[in-house]
Amino acid sequence: MAKLLWVKGPHTTDPERAVQIQWSMGNTCNFSCEYCPSILHDGSKPWLTTERYLQVVDKISNHYKEKGRYMHWELLGGEVTTIPDFEEIIKRIAHYNSSVTIYTNGSRTTRWWNEAKDYLTGVVITYHPLTMDVQHLYDVVNTLKDNLILDINIAGIGGRVKELSEVADNLRNIFTDGKMQSIYDVNITIKTMYKKYLGPEANHHQQDAYYDYTPEEITIMQKPGVLPNPNRQPSQDPNDSMEHPRFWSTEFMYEDAPPKYVQSHQIINEGLNKFKGMKCELGFDSLNIDMNGEVVSSWCGARNFGNITQLDNWDIPKTETRCPYEFCNNLNDISITKTL
Repeated sequence: MAKLLWVKGPHTTDPERAVQIQWSMGNTCNFSCEYCPSILHDGSKPWLTTERYLQVVDKISNHYKEKGRYMHWELLGGEVTTIPDFEEIIKRIAHYNSSVTIYTNGSRTTRWWNEAKDYLTGVVITYHPLTMDVQHLYDVVNTLKDNLILDINIAGIGGRVKELSEVADNLRNIFTDGKMQSIYDVNITIKTMYKKYLGPEANHHQQDAYYDYTPEEITIMQKPGVLPNPNRQPSQDPNDSMEHPRFWSTEFMYEDAPPKYVQSHQIINEGLNKFKGMKCELGFDSLNIDMNGEVVSSWCGARNFGNITQLDNWDIPKTETRCPYEFCNNLNDISITKTL
């Protein structure tokens, strides 16, 4: 087996290496999907007050602003779009010239999305076929497609994957005449659903699929999900072109084998999420806040730096961490740079 030297997430054209801030803001959700861990939707971790959310945004933003760092925020829950005054939170983040992506089931009205999109950079939508009407999904995507970076995940319901592949194709067709002039792609994938592991415990063993997928379904779900933007002007240098897979895949560099480029959802499917003993830059170029308010280095919870309920009692990590886990099962953590 080839020796793995380092892992790098999708490249960015931002020379400042934006600090990635991922914040789980609570666990209230308007859906209750059978395959979703109850801790992600049962409301046991209630939303904070708008004032506290804004205080946290101000504290973190001012900290990194003083260091000359650009920030990219990722907000998730629960269903964050149901937070009271959520629009005020994303407006405050935008005030600091930071970018923000939200994770959502897309259930809010197209009117809501049309107003919120001015303060967002990206949206990660997970379509839940057992709960949401597919036409609403198409309507929301049409509302957002010309303005934002979109990552659309379709929950892979066992026995319906072939049917859901048609939904994926319909979504891809929406973008065939897209007007986005940016360098970015839209990502549309059918997502493997896993049994109910959550948090650091998931990193001690490989997760089992929630459904018993057939070989045909597995093949469908492993189909690459990136759809190149038809209006993008590629660079003349293939290494600088956004067409190069290193810009939309995680790069695995080996000592005695060619580099391998794999999309995040496929890394777990192919069993490549094993980094124990490698130096991980979690908490170095990333910061995570879990639904308890704990400021941690990443979702694996390898290091803890305080709690946002005590705004003056947390710190920012300054060194890398040796990965202590057998498996890395969070897509955000997987893309963090890792070296020997």
